[in-house]
Amino acid sequence: MEKLANIQKDKLLHFFYGAIISFVGVSVLGLHGLWLTAIAGAWKELYYDWWLGKGKPDVMDFLWTIFPVVMILAYYLTLYLPPLK
Repeated sequence: MEKLANIQKDKLLHFFYGAIISFVGVSVLGLHGLWLTAIAGAWKELYYDWWLGKGKPDVMDFLWTIFPVVMILAYYLTLYLPPLK
């Protein structure tokens, strides 16, 4: 539990908003809605932070934003793969 306390607040916010965008995207568009999360994360880092200079672009911020996508894909993968013997 101590490692969770060491995660930066910024990274947790990226994860939180990535999860919200992923949930809404999957609810509306199915698995194709996960692209919304990747696009939103890339837009925030490349356009808002880098191009406009309103923040510090960071690859880890992008990865924390799309981590919920990985979790949702792993969940859906377990639904369709046969169980291990």
